[in-house]
Amino acid sequence: MKEKSLPILQLDDFERTHTHHPDVYVQLFAEHVAQYQFVRTPHRHDFYMLVLFTKGQGTHTIDFVDYPIQPGNAFFMSPAQVHNWTFSEDTDGYLIFFNPAFYLVDYPARKLSDLPLFHALATPPVVQLTDLESADIGGVFTLVHREYTGSGYHRDDVIRSYLNVLLVKLSGFCLASQPPQRSSHVQSQIRQLERLVEKNFVAHKTVRDYADMMALSEKQLYSICQTALGKPLQKIIQERLVLEAKRLLVHTDLSVAQVADRLNFLDHSYFNRFFRKETGKTPDQFRRSYQ
Repeated sequence: MKEKSLPILQLDDFERTHTHHPDVYVQLFAEHVAQYQFVRTPHRHDFYMLVLFTKGQGTHTIDFVDYPIQPGNAFFMSPAQVHNWTFSEDTDGYLIFFNPAFYLVDYPARKLSDLPLFHALATPPVVQLTDLESADIGGVFTLVHREYTGSGYHRDDVIRSYLNVLLVKLSGFCLASQPPQRSSHVQSQIRQLERLVEKNFVAHKTVRDYADMMALSEKQLYSICQTALGKPLQKIIQERLVLEAKRLLVHTDLSVAQVADRLNFLDHSYFNRFFRKETGKTPDQFRRSYQ
């Protein structure tokens, strides 16, 4: 049987009549979803996304977690995250899709991974803005959209500048909505850990592995995770494994045994027990709940 494939959308999937640039797309939300019906079903992106909702209500599901759609909610998503949404007919707002290449032309010293918006371990993918904050951010989105649909001088440079303003402002709002700020050193360590877990969670499942990769003792790494994230590293690794298992069970036709193999579980019965302990359902039960 051919493996079912979850769509991975690229910027080339969206017509950009207003710009020649292949690395950015800006649109009003209502116009976007009216033109591209396929975005209503689960999919991934290979680009970054910012969305601000100004009207309507609904649910935005990101990696099996439901978040409310309501005015003032700003979402930020990284490549590879799986999402879909349901929303009322009056829902509207702004969205920006962009590849790193577009942003980094003018900001080569800043990595997108350095921004607090794109850290799945420490940051939810949404922030609820106050009315004042929403008006502030909405004004910048309006300027970006106006520039994108126009033909002004050095348009791409202006869009890039507005995008940087959005990323910095949203980062500030995001940090302000979280518990007391961590030191820059701890933030750097969490970012490093996040990258290591994302790259190695299938092959490396022990705390010792990550402590060695970060040149820390297990006790030091435990302290960092408990202080900054409120959970031990072993739980973080398990949650990442469960997320990938859910993605494979729901969005592919792989058998449960094949999913276990894909995630490097040599004992298939242990994988079943592990998944049930973490989710309360067997892999088959979880898959059927999404059919």
